Amino acid sequence: MSETYYTLGVWRVKPEHEADFIETWKALGLIFSQLPNPPTGKGALIQSLSEPPLFYSFGAWPSLEAVQAMRENPQAQGGINRLRELCTEAIPGSFRLVAET
Repeated sequence: MSETYYTLGVWRVKPEHEADFIETWKALGLIFSQLPNPPTGKGALIQSLSEPPLFYSFGAWPSLEAVQAMRENPQAQGGINRLRELCTEAIPGSFRLVAET
């Protein structure tokens, strides 16, 4: 199995800012799509049904170097910072796929 890398973010959005967060996340996706090594496939944003301010976002990247380049890109960081401003908690991370069923 070839290495597959993902970014995953845990976002706790400020009350009454859920719609703004969703639109800002979509705008970040457009920024990501213009990177030299963009994510592979589509990113996903999911919202908790039992706790609506809680969101998770994730997407696959072609390489760990592509993830690192995104994290160093000023436009991408600006988009991520706009998301953070709408949150009380924001935890981004990088992961690798280790198993599938």
